[in-house]
Amino acid sequence: MTQSLHALVIKLSAHAAGILPGTVGELAHAAFYGAVQAVDPVLSVQMHDAQERSAFSLSPLYGYWQSPTDQRIHVSQGQEGWLRLGLLDDRLFAVFMQHLLSNSRPTLRLGPVAFAIHEVFGAPGSHPWVGYTTLDELRALTATPNQWTLEFASPTAIRWGEAENKSRRVELFPQPRMAIAGLRTRWDRLTGDTWGRAFEEWVERNVVVSRIWQWQTQPVSFQKQSYVGGLGRLDYRLLDASHAANVAHFNRLLHLAFYAGIGYKTTHGLGQVRLLQPSNDNERNQKND
Repeated sequence: MTQSLHALVIKLSAHAAGILPGTVGELAHAAFYGAVQAVDPVLSVQMHDAQERSAFSLSPLYGYWQSPTDQRIHVSQGQEGWLRLGLLDDRLFAVFMQHLLSNSRPTLRLGPVAFAIHEVFGAPGSHPWVGYTTLDELRALTATPNQWTLEFASPTAIRWGEAENKSRRVELFPQPRMAIAGLRTRWDRLTGDTWGRAFEEWVERNVVVSRIWQWQTQPVSFQKQSYVGGLGRLDYRLLDASHAANVAHFNRLLHLAFYAGIGYKTTHGLGQVRLLQPSNDNERNQKND
């Protein structure tokens, strides 16, 4: 298993002034699809199924003033900003990099505003939101911390419950089991593992929110509909450390979240999250015996 995971930061500057909607998620989503389409039309078509869409995540557009009245983003000519792109598929990464390298002056168009791509940060340490790992490296994380500090940097909302019995709802606060349920499914799909719902039930019994910093909700608009998500910082704390394998896997999934995001609409700017407090051990170098 050698599949790579990348978190890239794309540095932009606006060719001209303009005004963008408060969330550029739909525009960035369309721009990324356009970049893939230009290099690999077959892959672009494949990305329209649900599983392929989950192979990337996108951040909001950062660095520009947003009106507190109508939430629209105001961009000045030459003004710099950035987007973040998470990639969970080697083929997608290769196609995106080919798109950049095949253009002497690569651009990214977000609706009415075209941006020059000045630089793409991909090396760990080059930017706080940049990272690189592999599924093998994540699997090798065997540390068992008892606390995790997370920053939810863009609105996060989680669909919870069963659609069949009409119990599905949207949760704006990421209780531990809700936060990792989608990540557990993603991990099993990527690796072939079968951690299943028994693991999620263990998380519900044994991991709690122990501290919250300035949690707030924020509206987000998509396709003329309004959504709400929560963002801020919080701590998860372990209650029972007796099941080391489950603790290690919970820790593993929070590292995966840096690339995949948490909740729904992660391909449209929602659910950007990073682990601020790593485990007590040197996780990246710790290997299975």
